[in-house]
Amino acid sequence: MPSQRHSFKRLVLGLQPNVPSGAFQFAAGLAELLDVELLGLFLEDTSLRDLARMPFARELRPMNGGWYALDVEQLSRDINYAARNVEQMFAKATKNLGIRYQFEVARGHIGTVLSSLSRSSDIVMIVEPASPVERAGQQFIWLIEAAFRSAAAVMIVPPRLERTKGPVVAIVAGAADPSFDVAAMVAGTANEELVVIDIGESKIDDAEIRRRAETADCRFRHIIVASPHARSGTGALVHVLAPMQERLLVVTRGLFRDRDVTALASKRGVPTLVVEPIVAAVA
Repeated sequence: MPSQRHSFKRLVLGLQPNVPSGAFQFAAGLAELLDVELLGLFLEDTSLRDLARMPFARELRPMNGGWYALDVEQLSRDINYAARNVEQMFAKATKNLGIRYQFEVARGHIGTVLSSLSRSSDIVMIVEPASPVERAGQQFIWLIEAAFRSAAAVMIVPPRLERTKGPVVAIVAGAADPSFDVAAMVAGTANEELVVIDIGESKIDDAEIRRRAETADCRFRHIIVASPHARSGTGALVHVLAPMQERLLVVTRGLFRDRDVTALASKRGVPTLVVEPIVAAVA
């Protein structure tokens, strides 16, 4: 059993100019469900301004037919406009909700910003852009990498959610796996069923799952995955999850590669929460 449990206090929504509008409503609703503060963090990577100041930097303008020097002042105006637009959408989504919230513009390298602002009691929420080109872009890759390097839990949200109701699924590798209790807490709060997908070598006893599910006041199902390849990637899980109709996946960091977890969120069309392993307290 873990010596302590995750206690989340804040949801940090990492925002970039082209974030899907539905992300604001989803983040506000989740913050209300978990009873945590919501921070809308517009991330302005100053490397773009630095790049624009370099004499060799160029931008392609297809409609005008050619390459042009980057205009630093215009770039600054565009970024400021995007920040104001995002702040307005954030304010609209949080209006009349009974949650604590704030909005900030953070300037600097994305990795440095998230490292300095995030805490172990945070959930950093990253919403995938709708455009495949933007998802493959360096800015979004830096954002994902920075989130996973931070001390916080990370929630990957696909641009289009398939479901907002349904079971909360914990993918666990033993009774001490922290995703177990996090998923049970969310399921109990949301009045949803808890599904425990057990891929560990030592399977969890049903009585233990029942006891902890009852503590969280939620129903449960226990699914044992006996495949020897279950922990080598998320491919086997896609088949197991196919009939599940879940609303949320919860997995512990390190059980799968970060990119496999991100791909799983996209394939299932549901948010995936990656929690940090619990470190036992030293007496």
